[in-house]
Amino acid sequence: MVLKAFCTRTSALLHQRFCSDYVKQMRYLFNLKEDDDACRQALTSGTFYLFHNLAPLLQKSKEGNTAPQINASEVNTILEKMGQQEMKLEDSVLIDCSEREVAQFALDLGLLEKSALESNLQGKFVDLRKALLLLNGKNAPLLMKAQALLRWHASNQYCSQTGQPTQKSVSGSKRICSANGKIYYPQVKQLKMQFTGRLLKRLA
Repeated sequence: MVLKAFCTRTSALLHQRFCSDYVKQMRYLFNLKEDDDACRQALTSGTFYLFHNLAPLLQKSKEGNTAPQINASEVNTILEKMGQQEMKLEDSVLIDCSEREVAQFALDLGLLEKSALESNLQGKFVDLRKALLLLNGKNAPLLMKAQALLRWHASNQYCSQTGQPTQKSVSGSKRICSANGKIYYPQVKQLKMQFTGRLLKRLA
């Protein structure tokens, strides 16, 4: 009885701690989405999943294929090395944060030469459908969410009402029309469902 009570209490405490950490993590993520200055600060210490025309970067090791998280300084070094002055970290979109509150972003480097990037990064940009199979499900939700967000931003650069350019918030959680201030929000869940449907259809 004593052991059972101890196990029950321990389980309850662990569950409570997990919920508390999760809530803290979600609050941090929400703050980054709403506060541009906080998100800019997080960019300098965050990690990045890199894409090239919506294809994620994979690296191969003895353990198999991985979707690496590249830190901000490495990304900046690569951009400088390739002479890309126009592209910057703020072109990325926020996709998540780690348990230690390290922000995770996705950045599409489609403007840069693919083979040169792959050489510098020691990896390959792979079609997402193939990447999900090579990764055996690892990082699948994040990569799907990242691609959906990147695709949405690429397709919504102009306001449907005024035809004027829209401006991405730092986190990428919304776009704002430069003419009338109308705010557009990405429907990521719907995009992920559509992508999953297409993927399952191709694999059937």
